Amino acid sequence: MADSYRYRCGECGHRTAWGSESQGGESMETHYARRHPHIAPGGMVEFRKGSSGGCPGCLVAVGIVVLLLILASRR
Repeated sequence: MADSYRYRCGECGHRTAWGSESQGGESMETHYARRHPHIAPGGMVEFRKGSSGGCPGCLVAVGIVVLLLILASRR
């Protein structure tokens, strides 16, 4: 999930590239220092869902359900 975060500036609409949470935060701090030097960093954070290929815990749960269905159908 290294590319799951993107930050948007609260002042001008600038957006960072998709990246890690720390990369986005650092990029936004740099942006505010250059473009809005007397304003505390603000804006919003976007989180891209599904960038890791799904929920590993969900996959395990689905596998267990399928296994139980197979075992139940044999009786």
